[in-house]
Amino acid sequence: MWSLFKKKYPIIFPAGSHGVSNEYVDREVLDIMARLRSRGFEAYLVGGSIRDILLGKRVKDFDIVTDAHPRQIKRLFKRCFLIGKRFRLAHVYVSKDRFIEVATFRALVERGELQDTGKKYAENNVFGTIEEDALRRDFTINALYYNSADSSIEDYTGGMEDMKKRLLRSIGDPVKRFREDPVRIIRAGRFCAQLQFSLPRKERRAAEKCAILITEANTSRLLEELYKILRCGASAATFENLRQFGVLKFWLPELAENPHWNDMIKRLSAIDNRRARGQDIPNAILIASLFFDLFADVAGEKAEKMSHQEIVNLIRAKYNNVAIRLRLPRKEWDIVTNIASRAWVFKRFSAQRRMKGEARFVRNAYFPESLKFFEIFAEAEGSLEPQLKYWWQKEREYLHPSASSQANSSPTAVSANTLPQNTIHAGEKPFIAKRRRKRRRPKRTGPHTIDQSPPSGTQ
Repeated sequence: MWSLFKKKYPIIFPAGSHGVSNEYVDREVLDIMARLRSRGFEAYLVGGSIRDILLGKRVKDFDIVTDAHPRQIKRLFKRCFLIGKRFRLAHVYVSKDRFIEVATFRALVERGELQDTGKKYAENNVFGTIEEDALRRDFTINALYYNSADSSIEDYTGGMEDMKKRLLRSIGDPVKRFREDPVRIIRAGRFCAQLQFSLPRKERRAAEKCAILITEANTSRLLEELYKILRCGASAATFENLRQFGVLKFWLPELAENPHWNDMIKRLSAIDNRRARGQDIPNAILIASLFFDLFADVAGEKAEKMSHQEIVNLIRAKYNNVAIRLRLPRKEWDIVTNIASRAWVFKRFSAQRRMKGEARFVRNAYFPESLKFFEIFAEAEGSLEPQLKYWWQKEREYLHPSASSQANSSPTAVSANTLPQNTIHAGEKPFIAKRRRKRRRPKRTGPHTIDQSPPSGTQ
């Protein structure tokens, strides 16, 4: 079968020769593609969805490409919204909070080949053919096109062969592709870790050569990629790859120079284990787990005797510039510093040494996420089980008292004289006190006058 790759592209794999079929695709996605084809347009599934189905992984979202222009797509669907400046995309909503992204084939156009139209993003909004669209993609395994009409896959770059060899190969010259978009180096590190693929020698050398260009990448995209790494279920291996590629020292130099690298990898592994179990972890906990060693170095040995607010002030004074550089929202940065600073309080107290004012500490708004972070921290440390059990108990006592009382209750008989006054017996309606109506003063109908006539019986 693989001898077919000696032939000219595209190579078409008919239904039954691969592991993709319409049963793996959502009904709404198939309906959108069918409507596009019924109006004379081409429609394919492309990208991560086809790659993940072939690898037997769960698909998160589906991306559709077509030769229909954005305005033509919008006319076909009622709930369709066009977004983007760099490249116009159509979001077709299939429910209240879910949409399918539909993009038009992009042309393979170099800068300077277009006439100056005065528009900043003109070169990105030139529409082309499916062949050109395939050559504009980053890696061969992301350039497989699935046609739901006949369940065939069209391969324009050799992605099916790379899938078999488990190689993450760049489309075209990797140096040129990484210079076009340095974020592809970060994506390469994540894909290799997440899919357990290897990066060929040519691509690895190109990544090392272009690593410094990551400083020119858009900061919003970099923050988005950071969250993708921390949620992908292979964050520990991804950061190991980025360190080997040499990109981490230009993107997150504080982490590349971290003397407690192994401790950070242990926390990321704990996060990966939770993601594998389907747990959703808030962004602030992810960032706190990533940068905790830096915060610990700021607090130093005196952290065990300091209040969490003092530690918060030290962290903000030292690393506010990092939060600004990463474009972390201020509200999220406040949560990060508050939940990280409480780790020392959690470590300090247990059943053998109780905390004064623990009720106020537990009822603080930052406590739930702080405890979740401490669970990850304790799993990485491996020696904080007594403290963790103690704070779990305090959480039940102060935040879930009813559940705690039910767990500790015994089936002993209760005397009728000891029942509280607000106890409701079977068959009785609960007493609801009526709100007392405030007495209203009568309105004045005119100016207030005083009767100056003498009282009766006087002269």
